[in-house]
Amino acid sequence: MSAEPTPNRPALGLPPRRVAAPAEEAPLARMLPGHRPETPRKADPKDIETANMTVSIPAALRNRARAAYRATSYAEGDNTWSHFVAKAIEAETARREAEHNEGQMYPSWAENLPGGRRLKDS
Repeated sequence: MSAEPTPNRPALGLPPRRVAAPAEEAPLARMLPGHRPETPRKADPKDIETANMTVSIPAALRNRARAAYRATSYAEGDNTWSHFVAKAIEAETARREAEHNEGQMYPSWAENLPGGRRLKDS
């Protein structure tokens, strides 16, 4: 019995292994070791001090935001719900700093904000 394939009988088994690495334009080549673009390393989330925050928002807005998070968290790179909320707050904060404070950060405010509803102007 011969190990060589015959014209009417194909060889069985896996095809020979490719030796060359995929081209840069291959869709998933960026996921291979050594093919990822170097990005500056951000601070490790464990190194950043966090604080708990409790707010009341309309249930419809919360549900809408949760649905958006669940549908897009992988594509947007959101690690957790807290990460999603922090990015949203950061974006609005940066917008207000740009519009009202020439893009400069406001001084840090560690004191508690007044709670409850605002008093109406008379």
